[in-house]
Amino acid sequence: MVRAAIPAAVARPGTALYPGLHRAIDDLLTGNECAGIPRRSPEQVIARVNRRWYGEHADTRSGADYRGCDRCTTPGCEAPRRTPENPEGCDRIINRNSWLAAAILQQDCPDPGCEDGVIMSGGDCRACRVRAQERRAAARAAAEAEERLRAEAAAREATAASVAGRAEAEASEEFRFRMLLGRRGTYGAMLDHQVERHMTAWRERHPDPAGPPLALDAARRGRFTDEEPDHDGPADEPGPEEDGPEEDGPEEAGSWGPASSPSAEYQAWREQRAQARLASLGG
Repeated sequence: MVRAAIPAAVARPGTALYPGLHRAIDDLLTGNECAGIPRRSPEQVIARVNRRWYGEHADTRSGADYRGCDRCTTPGCEAPRRTPENPEGCDRIINRNSWLAAAILQQDCPDPGCEDGVIMSGGDCRACRVRAQERRAAARAAAEAEERLRAEAAAREATAASVAGRAEAEASEEFRFRMLLGRRGTYGAMLDHQVERHMTAWRERHPDPAGPPLALDAARRGRFTDEEPDHDGPADEPGPEEDGPEEDGPEEAGSWGPASSPSAEYQAWREQRAQARLASLGG
């Protein structure tokens, strides 16, 4: 009965079994107290043969075209075999008979009376149930870790893209505003000051996704705390009555610094200019 269940690739029907395989089957059927092998029924032995041969894809792994490692060739492989002690070894099956003999004697469970998760005397195997739970927990933890790593990598890529996009937008906005003021006749320290004020407001409306450096952020807040905003509306362009220079007005560029307030001379000129404009409108 058991002989008929042996795969034809191991022993063709009507031929004698390899002595080692024959002895392994006898140990399973009759039991071997010295080796710690309990007696099993023919059905249990057949089920064990099928689990080992078909469950571990032995028919494929024993083929001449199978490559279990980079040292495999068509005639065979001289690399160490894969075992629980050597999980990195080659899993190609060189000798079908000796492999099946060792495979059917191998006990998956620490309990020798366990057969595929069922105790031969009756009842489920507790050790197998615990091991199955541990395997599921390990697989679930590995899947969660892989998903978490994938999400973190995607978040890092998105943040990097956002930071790069913001840096490009900031440079483009500064260039646009600087060119606008240049066309209006602003230059020198006044140009740098107005560009800095405008870009500070722009940065507040467009926070850095990665967060500004603490020292730089504190310096910016300290420099412009006492200054008034450019205007009530969006600070994209200076209005006609803003701090932007008049096209035909004089400019005291030497009295301006990138971190100072307008000079007294500039304020006096501005008041004089405003009074002249009011006088012209009233006349």
